[in-house]
Amino acid sequence: MLRDFALLLNDDVTFEQIHTIAKQTEKQLLKNINLFDVYQGKNLPKGKKSYAVSFMFQDEHKTLTDKVIDKIMNKLQSNFENKLGAELR
Repeated sequence: MLRDFALLLNDDVTFEQIHTIAKQTEKQLLKNINLFDVYQGKNLPKGKKSYAVSFMFQDEHKTLTDKVIDKIMNKLQSNFENKLGAELR
């Protein structure tokens, strides 16, 4: 199951930081994290950039439900906000 976030971040935040926090947040079901777009410039505040990140979840033993994934995505959002000052776009 794939889900995406568009995150507004400070220029100094790296994809590696996002990757590390995501893996710390969900060790079992999160199988892949992919940065698929970076935007800086017009329509963004100075010193900010936008990262579009996809998260792939998989359980080897059962089908994942939206409820389970939503709970993980909420945790990810909270951790990105608290640890990186990220905002959802």
